[in-house]
Amino acid sequence: MKYRDKDEAIVALRQAVETRLGFGVNTPSEFAVLSQQIRQSTGKSISASTLMRIWGYVSDNVQPHTTTLNLLARYASYHDFASFCADSDENGSDDVLAPRINPATDLEPRDLVLIRWSGNHEILVRHLGDAQFVIVRCQNTKLCVGDTFNCHLIIQGSPAYLDNLVHLASSPSCYIIGKGHGVHYEIIEN
Repeated sequence: MKYRDKDEAIVALRQAVETRLGFGVNTPSEFAVLSQQIRQSTGKSISASTLMRIWGYVSDNVQPHTTTLNLLARYASYHDFASFCADSDENGSDDVLAPRINPATDLEPRDLVLIRWSGNHEILVRHLGDAQFVIVRCQNTKLCVGDTFNCHLIIQGSPAYLDNLVHLASSPSCYIIGKGHGVHYEIIEN
């Protein structure tokens, strides 16, 4: 374990979850959003009240169950809590320092972003506001023009998580692009 103790690992896991979510979790409504995102991404649920206890928003001295920590680690793109704890610093926290786009602060509605990943895959997306995007051009991917999705954070060189992806009028799902070597993005001037 690269952490001194379990409490330190849980603090780091909370940070990894917030990075995936794209914003810090500090209010009851944000815990509700995180609960919903975890359910949509993993198909399993953690209640907002449990999340509040893990984040220290609600005081108690109860340690989170391993199954809860495993689910948080899965949401943060790890196999389980043990693999999160075993991940080296080289593969872990460096991504936080990489260039990134936070749609809430870095993009205006109608801005275009070109996202590329291995195998000459690329999508050109238009930001619709509130971290929602629509694909306006695609190449070498299963995604299609007109597909919509939410993405709260795009980190250069890391996988991108497309939440609430509506592909060909299907039910919303989660889709990951750039699993192998991450994605590279470019904001296109209108």
